[in-house]
Amino acid sequence: MASLADVLDALETIAPSHFAFSWDKIGLQVGDREQEVRRAVLSLDRSMAAIDFAAANHAQLLLTHHPVIFDPIPSVTSDTYEGRSILNLIQSGISHICAHTNWDVAPGGINDTLADLLGLLNVTSFGSAAGETSFKLVVFVPSDSVKMVIDACSIAGAGVIGQYNRCAFFATGQGTYEPGPDSSPHNGQPGTRSNVDEVRVEMVCPSHAVKSVSAAIRQAHPYEEPALDLYSLMQGKGQEAGRIGQLTQPLSLSEFADVVDGTLSTRSLTWGDRSQLIRTVAVVGGAADGEWQQAKAAGADILVTGEVKQHLALEVSESGFAIMAAGHYATEQPGTVALKYRMGKLLADVEWLVFEPQPGASGRPL
Repeated sequence: MASLADVLDALETIAPSHFAFSWDKIGLQVGDREQEVRRAVLSLDRSMAAIDFAAANHAQLLLTHHPVIFDPIPSVTSDTYEGRSILNLIQSGISHICAHTNWDVAPGGINDTLADLLGLLNVTSFGSAAGETSFKLVVFVPSDSVKMVIDACSIAGAGVIGQYNRCAFFATGQGTYEPGPDSSPHNGQPGTRSNVDEVRVEMVCPSHAVKSVSAAIRQAHPYEEPALDLYSLMQGKGQEAGRIGQLTQPLSLSEFADVVDGTLSTRSLTWGDRSQLIRTVAVVGGAADGEWQQAKAAGADILVTGEVKQHLALEVSESGFAIMAAGHYATEQPGTVALKYRMGKLLADVEWLVFEPQPGASGRPL
């Protein structure tokens, strides 16, 4: 039987936590990692109705896209909506996990699902991304163990440069040491100074993999105390949030708006020249109107997102670009449903349900 920890591990595989933006609050927010999970409910929002749905279906977990706790809260009481939500979860014996911006940007996540629904071709990524610090990992290894150590580091997550895996540099040299009286050296004897031929191995390692790579080195390395150095590198750009692709055929802006409305069962608001031909479409679900300049720079004719602020609608429409507010719910609910199937493949012994609120209720518009 799966535990909450198993669910978190599966989610880390599908939507790694390092994909999330630094300001986000993701992961386990309410609950005990050892809790048994037989049934789980997925929901876009952590509404009272979603919690009640989970309780009525005897679920042990509510997995939502939006967090229960976002800003720090001084107390958990029935005086606030967040407090009532948390109390309701605890009193119902339901844990809560959030997969927010990490699921937005993940392969197959919110924005990939949106691009697929709109039938975009040649889809690539663009836009904002969570930066991640990387390290240059250096370890000194006997020549007969180099392949084994590089393989272990690679499997644990080191040595990835773009589309290339198991990237490493190595150079030969000599190391010296004097084993202590209680040591068990791979080469030499306790109390006797040794000089040995060694190979310096260098690999890049993302910050989220440092712990697992370090453990892999200690497991694969023949030395009792392997020498391991980590040098911090400049922060790199992570997985980009947006998706951009081409329509199968050009459509006028008004025709494209009709397609979006029909596909997503929504009533969008669109700014731009209705006769403009739309060939290349950028999508970022939710509240992402701030991505419009990056979408335009990437070659898009329009940005489809969930919400558009009035001052940005004015700025965008006067720039010659087009932007569409297709609704927060409409642009993110399909990706929430997609997560059900991804989690189901990894945790088949958990029954996965999706909460879909009635139109006009719990954040879903009429």
